[in-house]
Amino acid sequence: MARLYADLDIDIYQSELRGRQATANRHLGIIRRYSRPSRLLDIGCASGMFLRRAAADGWSVVGVEPSQQLSRLAKENLDGRGEIIPTTLQTASLTGAAFDVVTMWDVLEHVPEPAEFLRTAASLLRPGGHLFVNVPDLDSLQARLLGARWPLLLPEHLNYFNRGSLAYCGKQAGLLALHMGRRKASFSVEYILYRLRQHGVLGASAISRLAVRLGAGRIVIPVSLGELYVVLTPRA
Repeated sequence: MARLYADLDIDIYQSELRGRQATANRHLGIIRRYSRPSRLLDIGCASGMFLRRAAADGWSVVGVEPSQQLSRLAKENLDGRGEIIPTTLQTASLTGAAFDVVTMWDVLEHVPEPAEFLRTAASLLRPGGHLFVNVPDLDSLQARLLGARWPLLLPEHLNYFNRGSLAYCGKQAGLLALHMGRRKASFSVEYILYRLRQHGVLGASAISRLAVRLGAGRIVIPVSLGELYVVLTPRA
């Protein structure tokens, strides 16, 4: 898995930059409810869209990203306004570092030991800091309705969560769940239909052809995929 992430093909990821910028804005909006601009670590920072947005908002930012191509892009996107560490959290040289905010947007489902991963992330928080985690939710309406055709059922997702298991993982890591909620992610119509075709959703191919004829494929829209985020803080 580590080798696959290090050599990740990023063409499809890069084609969705406008949507990812909109999603980064939503992430920052969530964080603003709990913390003012300070020191932030983004684990699995990908191409750095969220970090670039946070840096523009006054945050001091650090990102960890195992994909070689994405970590290079993140450095370019930050343009000297933050640090990118091109490796995994477990091998990053962060011992003794202290952050006011640590984020994991769509990361925890990829790791084999989620509670241990959270514990490592929690060790990097200052007292009173906050950890933000977003994951696929098996109890979501989308997951229940679509079943095996739920777009978040992917071979690289090693774990799935609901509110109970996510809070439990946090507790195992010495963290208290302050709030859970849902946030939308933005994608192009073309990408949404591509993912639906992947999962054999009825009518996706016909709708895709219609979207192409109408020239609507590149329109970016917010969608609810059935994800859950939690805001965690160290237990007193």
